[in-house]
Amino acid sequence: MIDGRWGLQWIHFKKNMNMINCIKYTFLPLAMLTAGLFTSCDEELEFVADESTYLSATQINGMLLDATTNKNNSIVELRRNEQSTNIVFRLSKQPKAGVDVTIDVDESYIATYNFIHNTNFEMFPAENVAITNNGACVLAPDDTATPGLKVTLTAFDGMEEDKTYIVPLTATSPTEGVVFSEMSKHMVLLVQDYRHKANHNKGEDAVKTVIYFEVNTTNPLNALEFKTANGKYFFDDVVLFAANINWDAKKQRVYVSNNDNVQFLLDHNDEYLQPLRKAGMKVIISILGNHDQAGVAQLSDMGAKEFAREIAAYCRGYNLDGVAFDDEYSDDPVLSNPWLTEHSVEAGSRLMYECKKAMPEKIVSLYSLGSLHSQNLKIIDGIEPGQYCDYSVADYNRAEKPGIGMTLKQCAGMSIELFRDRGDASTNTARSKKNAGYGYYMFFSPTPPKYISDEYERDQLTHCENVCLGLYDEELIRPSYYYPKNSTVRTVR
Repeated sequence: MIDGRWGLQWIHFKKNMNMINCIKYTFLPLAMLTAGLFTSCDEELEFVADESTYLSATQINGMLLDATTNKNNSIVELRRNEQSTNIVFRLSKQPKAGVDVTIDVDESYIATYNFIHNTNFEMFPAENVAITNNGACVLAPDDTATPGLKVTLTAFDGMEEDKTYIVPLTATSPTEGVVFSEMSKHMVLLVQDYRHKANHNKGEDAVKTVIYFEVNTTNPLNALEFKTANGKYFFDDVVLFAANINWDAKKQRVYVSNNDNVQFLLDHNDEYLQPLRKAGMKVIISILGNHDQAGVAQLSDMGAKEFAREIAAYCRGYNLDGVAFDDEYSDDPVLSNPWLTEHSVEAGSRLMYECKKAMPEKIVSLYSLGSLHSQNLKIIDGIEPGQYCDYSVADYNRAEKPGIGMTLKQCAGMSIELFRDRGDASTNTARSKKNAGYGYYMFFSPTPPKYISDEYERDQLTHCENVCLGLYDEELIRPSYYYPKNSTVRTVR
């Protein structure tokens, strides 16, 4: 990948943040939770420890989970006035007797959840939430899970875009022997209003496409020019490549540093980034090393927690949708520095975990490289990678492998480098990856206006057309316009 070099001083960041929002840093609780599963959302997570730590021979642990992801949270993008999602109640083993369960909205859990995650999510009105059979269900003696229970959400007047609302759900059972940890009996739905955003949704179970823009040369607004024959935007996630992690010797801390090109986009957020989000795309900031002792896989526990707080402040202050980590271009850590530790997958896993904890409503993703590969990510404080890593993409011409607790839906079936023409962009491969159950496809560094690869002078748009046909059985409309760098003027190619 191309190095995002060039750092600006932290004071520059603080000055420019005044143009957008005043960010307040508040400390997350220092105490780690010891019981409960960690869940993630779209992006979110909640903390539920490995059930083996609390099960006994006579007890059966109950867990309330999202039916698709097996996480105890889910982000619901409300695209119409009434929308449904499915949850399940699971048991750790067969109960040998019938089990009665009731699922309810538990407004009292909001304070606990917001405290844990340092958030201030507001309640989605309980009267606008309906659960199948009023939340009552029964498990047979040989069942370990209920069928999917439909939770229907109805939009309310005054909903705000770019605001996250919470639906806290809780499970209770009067059946003897069924026990809960404080966290396992809860799950949350994080609801966001997408009704007035352009429709990029290519199907409930459609593979999502991720485009990495090298912002030193390319305007990310060009993602708006890629549409299918049915008028749907081709790209789902736009990754800004790249901001950096650096060491500030004067302030004695690790910080997010930006070159001039990244900073320009952040300073002109409304013109260059928010149009993508209004089109329904997620805008994600990439973080990679920058030739000093700091790195995404060599922060101490303290360093990871503090850097995660800063990333969360960035994402919220600039209204971004998350972060993508890339373990490249870092020098050896200075081990006497309390912010740093040995370069390791454990350290990188810790940073991803802390980021998900600091911003549960945002995406935490990975470009598998260096010490950080999805299949090697570690369980952190009892929390599996599948709960803190929302998705992962492999290096070029490879399919990603799921790590502990991850599914293929959290993995990219192929990564394609457009500007150097690396990666299998055939229709047949795309169709086979979709059929295999992969959830993502990744593209890196298109080069408008010509869209011709530097190395072999091949047509980048043909690659995108082939993949579009394989993933969606639709043709891609070839872009007729492009956006020059640092310009909002739509220009004929």
